[in-house]
Amino acid sequence: MVSFNTFSVFTLASLLPAMVAGECKDPATGASITIGAWNMNGVNGTWRPARYDANNINAHNPSWTIPDETWSYQHGEMSDSGPNYYTQFTCSKLTFCNPEDIPDDGAEEAGGRKLIDAFSQQDIWKMTSKETFDNCDFTGAELIGTTSATTCVEVEKDDLVMEGEKSYYASKENCAAGQKLAVMISDYESFASQCAAIAGHTPASARLRGCDCDYNKKPFAVRYPTLCATAFQEKCMDLMMPGECCDTETCFSKVEVFETVEGKEHELLRRSDCNDDIPGNCYNQDGTATDMSVSGSTDCCYQTCSSCGSELASAASWETCTANTPADMTAKCGRLSRYSLEDFICDFSKCPEDSHWGSKNNAVWKYMGKMKPSDLTVPGDGVIDLVEPSAQSSTSGGSSVSMALGALLAGIVAALL
Repeated sequence: MVSFNTFSVFTLASLLPAMVAGECKDPATGASITIGAWNMNGVNGTWRPARYDANNINAHNPSWTIPDETWSYQHGEMSDSGPNYYTQFTCSKLTFCNPEDIPDDGAEEAGGRKLIDAFSQQDIWKMTSKETFDNCDFTGAELIGTTSATTCVEVEKDDLVMEGEKSYYASKENCAAGQKLAVMISDYESFASQCAAIAGHTPASARLRGCDCDYNKKPFAVRYPTLCATAFQEKCMDLMMPGECCDTETCFSKVEVFETVEGKEHELLRRSDCNDDIPGNCYNQDGTATDMSVSGSTDCCYQTCSSCGSELASAASWETCTANTPADMTAKCGRLSRYSLEDFICDFSKCPEDSHWGSKNNAVWKYMGKMKPSDLTVPGDGVIDLVEPSAQSSTSGGSSVSMALGALLAGIVAALL
């Protein structure tokens, strides 16, 4: 049976011991990690290939070892998207354990790396700075603990630790071989709320369409935190409306239907921020899209922000135009999918003359900043009610810790949806 040495990092703990003790809840009481129950963050992320827990979520991987040529721990190194840090959330325990597998080669050295197996002892030191971490300089370093065949080491971060705090951990014996990790703190509440917001998106996710909020049809497999998977799952369960539509994966979420309490509240709140002088794309009036697909109907001509919503059609979504080109009467009006890399283009010159954003009305000319011509002609037959989407891409760029609370969600969506 594995035991744990716990190193507790209490910012302000000496001043506020009573408050600290109550900040993070005991999961044994049934408290969810999304409301501050302690949870595990494996030092090696989550398992690859995935290993599922009782909730069909990929479990954390606490393996503390020497990286091979195919991966490495985060070292705070710069990339195109910023410095690469491991994200540890508040109310979590960063867990270091020996790896499970015993190396096939019994030699003491292999390829210049010292072999580590389940029966080794692995030291964990907290380094004094990024500079000493980069140089494997252990001057002033603090020994946090030592793993063994029966003992893991945990580094706790309670709910009072400052977001953005950085820590650096390394093995003195194998630091030069890459057994070291740079960590940055992120607030669990803000991250959980952003993951939960994905479940409230319009159009809804494929999991809501198919009533798979429990991850039974498609487990949560990717290397993203349990915190996010759980936050999405809880919100998804709250908004799911199961029925015969589950089998055909055509269900709507409660926020997509105006007749529900949640849907009416969502729609009225959305309208309160509308500016009907700005056009957009009234997407998915036919209700066929998910937030990852580009299969919904498009309409740049007939609706305004206030009129395009669930009262008009369940799952309809308004995408406001953000930039226009008056010379050809076009504008960039949102993206049809979370993975789309290009904006959807509305061509208002192709709108029917009498439509809201058509050439006979003043709205489109006002938006374009052009004088309305006295003699109007419309290209072609003057009738087109659905504008075809521009080319879309199904891939996303990389992520960084500085973007983790936002951009990381784009990658997470592949597993959630």
